[in-house]
Amino acid sequence: MTKSSAAARDLPSMHARARRLGAGLVAARGGLFPDLLLAGLLLALTALMLLPGALSLPMELWDESRTANNAIEMAKHGGWLVTTFGYVPDHWNTKPPLLIWAMAALLRTGMDSMLAVRLPSILATMGSVLIVYVSCRALLRDRLAGTIGGLLVVCSVLFMGDHVGRTGDYDALLCLLNLGFVLCAGLYIDQETTRPGVWIAAATALLVLAVLTKGVAGGLAVPGLLVYAMVRRRLLAVLLDWRLWLSLAAAAVGLAGWLALRERLDPGYLAAVWNNDVAGRMLTTLDAHHERRTYYVRLLFRQFEPAMLLSLTLLAMPWDPDPRRRRLCLLTVLAAMSWLVALSVARTKLYWYVAPVVPLLAVAIGVSTATWLRGERLVALRRVAVGLPILASLVGSFWYLNLRPPSADSQYAPDQVWYGPFMAQVRARHALDGAVILDGGVPNNAGFVRYNPIVRFLIEDADRRGEHMRLLSTTENLPTDAPVLSCDPQMRQWLTQQRSFGPVYADGRCVFGRLAAAHRSETGKP
Repeated sequence: MTKSSAAARDLPSMHARARRLGAGLVAARGGLFPDLLLAGLLLALTALMLLPGALSLPMELWDESRTANNAIEMAKHGGWLVTTFGYVPDHWNTKPPLLIWAMAALLRTGMDSMLAVRLPSILATMGSVLIVYVSCRALLRDRLAGTIGGLLVVCSVLFMGDHVGRTGDYDALLCLLNLGFVLCAGLYIDQETTRPGVWIAAATALLVLAVLTKGVAGGLAVPGLLVYAMVRRRLLAVLLDWRLWLSLAAAAVGLAGWLALRERLDPGYLAAVWNNDVAGRMLTTLDAHHERRTYYVRLLFRQFEPAMLLSLTLLAMPWDPDPRRRRLCLLTVLAAMSWLVALSVARTKLYWYVAPVVPLLAVAIGVSTATWLRGERLVALRRVAVGLPILASLVGSFWYLNLRPPSADSQYAPDQVWYGPFMAQVRARHALDGAVILDGGVPNNAGFVRYNPIVRFLIEDADRRGEHMRLLSTTENLPTDAPVLSCDPQMRQWLTQQRSFGPVYADGRCVFGRLAAAHRSETGKP
């Protein structure tokens, strides 16, 4: 096959009539089998990157353990409209309940509790990788672009790591819904299909779900879409389309109705949302999370490689002969820029906030890199310049996420986050029914006293197993001759100093044993 015929296959003529997306998947050479093979490969690599950590690492103290408590309390006692912590309405975590609903539903099936908490994020991350591939393949009939884009997402330590891909937090689900929303909205704006109403309805539904996942963050791509409509000279036509306004009205009524119902059931919720998720994060710095405005750009250069290196190929896209490729790059880049500008202006900055930018840029850079690889000069050198960085990044990311020991400042460094793995080891040897967990709480700058939500979750989960455990934050009311467990360094030190304490099992972080009645006469209680 000549170079010209290959280009004609992978770069359809700009005058070609738009085809339905489903038909586009099977139209190119090889039919559907190569797509299933490539998509399966991408999903396998994603699983390889995610699962070792997701299935072995302890629960995060911030914020996974909080959402896990919200979910297990909802699963055990209902109350699907008001999330609770300690069985009172939670006004610290004020996010909408879509993710909590998914976790609670999985917990009700009897699934392993940690898997139930993390499975929504794992599936959402795999979904994002798959959509990156399918968007390039279906919209452009370009397997190479989709494969490169998917690999760039898998290479991202930011996207595959903590608080996004492998832990039970909001951001992986938000990324999936945001990517789908942007792509559907772009199809509606361009109106190259015969059913634009379907795409605006799908975009609106995904926007509503994104808002129900993480509040106002779900709409941060909207300014970029408006700019895209202006560049495409479609803004006026879009604004005059009754289907747009009907969809937005339905979304507004649904979201307003949910907020009104939540406020009625939980007075003060709207004020808490405003103070925490809107004014609190945009106008003030919460919990000392302050960074410079270039923070997210610098972060992408550290944790989204080799995509940021390959982003130089975007400079060649204005000369790409296929308008559909140029439009898809423009759409996703503008949506990503919309996120970056909003996040950079906000006063509170946390690394996982920028995660939705990763799959958006992966689509654009995947397309531009595929275009650059099809150049006629220095073909072998181009392939090496793309293939080697991707391969090195895959190996390096796997090492960083799954083989590298936790650093001293890692969230997994404190002993008190390791209750879950330790209790699993003890449970394999000894009964934990009736055990007392001694924990004085973790240091924090959020104003919480004697706070360890990981322990609270594990006690609630033990109750589901028929094991009755309780938490004590001091040693004052320890029962006589009861099994005692602690990963709190101070409590552990106190226990080991008691002559009446008989250790049964211990590791470097935690201890389990029995404290006889004689401990009441001993001193030095924390």
